[in-house]
Amino acid sequence: MKNTQNPINPADSPLPEDPQFSRPFIPKKRNNKARIAFMLLSLSVTLCALTYFVLYQTGHIHITRELDDGSIFSGYWKMGEPFGEGTLVTADGELIEGIWGDDGQLNSGVVVAKEFTYMGGLKNYLPQGYGSCHYKNGVRYHGFWQDGKKNGLGKIVSPKGKIGFGQWKDGELPPVPGQKYAPGEAVYGIDVSNHQYTIDWEQLALYADSAGTVEANRKSSQFLQPVLFAIVKSTEGADWQADTYQRNFEEAKRCGIVRGAYHFLRLSDIDGQIKNFIDHTVLEPGDLPPVLDMELDKRVMAKNKDLACEYAHKWLVAIEAHYGVKPILYTYDSYYNDYLKDKGFEEYDFFIARYNPATQPRVPHLEIWQFTEDGHAGGISTKVDLDLFMGDYHEFEKFIEEKGIPDTPHRSSSSKI
Repeated sequence: MKNTQNPINPADSPLPEDPQFSRPFIPKKRNNKARIAFMLLSLSVTLCALTYFVLYQTGHIHITRELDDGSIFSGYWKMGEPFGEGTLVTADGELIEGIWGDDGQLNSGVVVAKEFTYMGGLKNYLPQGYGSCHYKNGVRYHGFWQDGKKNGLGKIVSPKGKIGFGQWKDGELPPVPGQKYAPGEAVYGIDVSNHQYTIDWEQLALYADSAGTVEANRKSSQFLQPVLFAIVKSTEGADWQADTYQRNFEEAKRCGIVRGAYHFLRLSDIDGQIKNFIDHTVLEPGDLPPVLDMELDKRVMAKNKDLACEYAHKWLVAIEAHYGVKPILYTYDSYYNDYLKDKGFEEYDFFIARYNPATQPRVPHLEIWQFTEDGHAGGISTKVDLDLFMGDYHEFEKFIEEKGIPDTPHRSSSSKI
């Protein structure tokens, strides 16, 4: 593999400078006692005006106001300071939508500027904590910041698919001595369910060797690989929904990880299973195709193979009609050979579990290989399934573009099932 320890400084898309924010003038607190005294002494004060004033001072009234520097703030005010949710348009055209604290400081929000759009933590109108920045030149960064500079774990991706990942310091990604790979040459992912409990998606990272290879049971390493996709369990059978699904699905997107959702097939009411998945699973453009997990007990399959295959076909057809993309079928390589081969699944892409790292599964249309169930990752306290896309990052992006959820997906009504 190429020795590219600092791969994200390509000539075609230079590493952008850290975003610089305008620091709009926020008026200082005024002498509220004097104002109250004046209002009490004024004969023109009415009950309505007094009520308005009280609401303004306690943060219960929404107003739009031009500031001394030409910025316009629209939101709630408390004791003469912005408070709670609000919108600020600066004099030079930056748009800030965020949440102001009791001290009048902006704690988090979305900043839309000429050269970038930032979403995440803020302090003194600069990125702080975890945040995502999409630059006008197509570069994307997801990770930690300190005082407006990239600091801590973060991932940056250029428009042409070059990836930098690791521990940033003062806006730079220092090379790791001995690293002999570039992130994205191998595309790693995870699949998760309730078994992983609460995942810290901001700290998600895989542990590799100096060549970039991720293996089972490696619990730490100075060499890190990013999680580039995550497949999240949504439903099982006709009436079960994963209570961790919604949070995991939303967090994966927030952290810049391509996401997908899967259903665990049961030998029960198949119309109910189709409805369960559709009702519980909202997929968006850029998401992976839906996944059907087919791993019924072999004793059940020995007696009901034809019925199970019929149910799988019905689910796959209905889900394709609803989401407008052909689903992926997950199973084991031996399971495929014993039960699914020559059963009409040849047109589908496969996500195959095989835990022998020496040889990859021999299944047609193999797109994703689950190579261990004993993986470890930063941000996950339990063991986790680790997956490998069968191609590099450019091929992965092409797969998402061609087979993922489209920009204008077809939607059929689940009531017609």
